[in-house]
Amino acid sequence: MKMFYDDQLFQTDKRPWVGELPQTSSNDFQFVIMGDRTGFAIEGVFEEALGLVKNMNPDFIVAVGDLIEGYWQHAEGAHREWDELETHIKSTGLPFLPIAGNHDYSSVVMKQVWQERKGMDYYAFRYGNVLFLALNTEEPQHSLSPELELAFRETEILSKREPEKAEEVIQALLSNISKQQAQEPSAHHPKPCIGEEQFAFIEKVLNEHQDVDWTFVMTHRPIWKTDGTVFERTVQALNSRPYTMLAGHFHKLEVEKIAGNQHIQMGRTGANKHKHGLDEFHHIIWVAVRNGVPSFTAIKLDGTKELS
Repeated sequence: MKMFYDDQLFQTDKRPWVGELPQTSSNDFQFVIMGDRTGFAIEGVFEEALGLVKNMNPDFIVAVGDLIEGYWQHAEGAHREWDELETHIKSTGLPFLPIAGNHDYSSVVMKQVWQERKGMDYYAFRYGNVLFLALNTEEPQHSLSPELELAFRETEILSKREPEKAEEVIQALLSNISKQQAQEPSAHHPKPCIGEEQFAFIEKVLNEHQDVDWTFVMTHRPIWKTDGTVFERTVQALNSRPYTMLAGHFHKLEVEKIAGNQHIQMGRTGANKHKHGLDEFHHIIWVAVRNGVPSFTAIKLDGTKELS
């Protein structure tokens, strides 16, 4: 299992992934991408998707973050959510490689829980002749106020109790959060942040693996849309190699080609809609790598759609 991480910064035996990547001597393999499970998960959808993926039997699964509701100020709630989720993940028997989303890593407490359970919050791995960078766009942390945390928990309960009203109550919460951010703009940084330590790791790994056929850059927030400086620096580090960027966060499937490279924003795999008019369907993406080159198929829970 060729995994890479900053062993000077992360001196821990904890790992964010579940299971071990199977051995391969081939440059042909397949994996599945899962989108946001939260905020405000629709009960059973993510678990149904895991069952589907188990039957499809890919080599591994990657997830673009927002796996738990999070935004806890007390560690017990976060641990309880992770325990429940990891039981479902382990039931597949497949390697599962996540990245941190804002719901997973949203406060100092959430960061501490992640590091206690998972050790590192960014890492890389190589499978066949393909390199994967699993990055963290959630630094620094931004806690909700006690009032908004209470509203968040109430919204979580209401969206499950009355799913037909979920969009309405979620919109009310998001409106309140926007008002708080407008009142205290210096306390909120909605753009993703990849700090110098993480960039040093990115540049080191890319420099050491210039021979790969393809590179996947996985972030929660789509840096090509949300932070031009971070995106430009990342592209510069990629140094014209063929790559695909994967992200989530906005709960809508979008595919954009920039300088010939695909940038895929995952939609929902269990999360509620956050805006009226967003794509209705939940989905996963099946990735088939052949001779080091990937192809992508979006799979609805009720059908498939080719991506070009």
